[in-house]
Amino acid sequence: MCAAEAATRVRNVLVLEQGHRPGPKILVSGGGRCNFTNIYAKPSNYYSSNPNFVNEALNLFKPKNFIALVKERRISYHKKKDGQLFCDKSAKEIIDLLVTRAETSGAKLLLDQKVQQVSRVGEIFNVLVGNETYQSPRLVVATGGLSWPQLGATDLGFQLARQFDLKIIEPSPALAGLHFPAREIDRFRDLAGIHLRVGISCGDWNMEEDIMITHKGLSGPVILNASLVWKPGQEIVINWVPELTVESTYRQLKKDKTAGGRGEFRVWFSERIPRRLAERIAWNAEARGSWAELSDECLLALANDIHAYRFVPADTFGYRMAEVMKGGVDTREFSPKTMECLKVPGLFFIGEILDVTGQLGGFNFQWAWSSGFAAGQAL
Repeated sequence: MCAAEAATRVRNVLVLEQGHRPGPKILVSGGGRCNFTNIYAKPSNYYSSNPNFVNEALNLFKPKNFIALVKERRISYHKKKDGQLFCDKSAKEIIDLLVTRAETSGAKLLLDQKVQQVSRVGEIFNVLVGNETYQSPRLVVATGGLSWPQLGATDLGFQLARQFDLKIIEPSPALAGLHFPAREIDRFRDLAGIHLRVGISCGDWNMEEDIMITHKGLSGPVILNASLVWKPGQEIVINWVPELTVESTYRQLKKDKTAGGRGEFRVWFSERIPRRLAERIAWNAEARGSWAELSDECLLALANDIHAYRFVPADTFGYRMAEVMKGGVDTREFSPKTMECLKVPGLFFIGEILDVTGQLGGFNFQWAWSSGFAAGQAL
């Protein structure tokens, strides 16, 4: 995106790509169909220690602008829930769009380019790759984050940030599943694959979306989004039936007790929640006696477990299974309009390497397009 915009403005542009092919992360995203943007993308969909930074770039290049490029290329696409757009055929179409647009505009793309050293002499950047040194008054760092190292992610962007004395916000895996703590493993053992809509809260943050139980812990859209705000040691609260309240559930449990444990709520609960999961949620209560013999205190405790099951995750699933990285190079070091470094003129950082992380649903790709466009327009 950045190369195409700069080349369109008659700049001499060279893209040094370390991989055997461009855009491997695009290729595998969205189940191979690439959730290339979200029509509702706005600043509130992004997390950063400097939240207002995203405003100008997102305003310069909006989802409708990328959609226009997709239509121009005659790429068929469809909308899923909450404004997510996917290719009908293959994510490769998005890669072809970007590469063709850049090369047609005059940019040159070189593959298998492992950057060994970057230096700056006067106003010129020197980039050493193998036995070749490239020189330019402008250098754009678009190295991505640390997620998915199996696709080639490296810490080169951070190396360059440290070299030029730029502040870094501690990076960590994001849009990742969360491991069960040891004490919860037995409760959810053998339930992998179960998924349902729940409410999740983490501190002041909350969301209703699908959750999925895995062999390692919890995943699914709501957990991936929760990982954006979760910090080690912090408690996660799950409301298994967010459409009800603790009070209404407690009243119905008491009616079921009167009916000998075979009342309407228990039947409904086992239909609303997969039966095996319902049994695990209620196992502590059932261990104290038959349903009809449970005390009101025990029923209230069960109602609270249904609406506020609490646990502290052991950790995230890590970078290998994280869709993106949160944290990154501090955006306060850059112009929000051009992505140019304030104290190193001619140096630009764009995309995931910056401390900007979007929610699940096409928002991170939109940040890539918008920040790349902003820099390309300024080169």
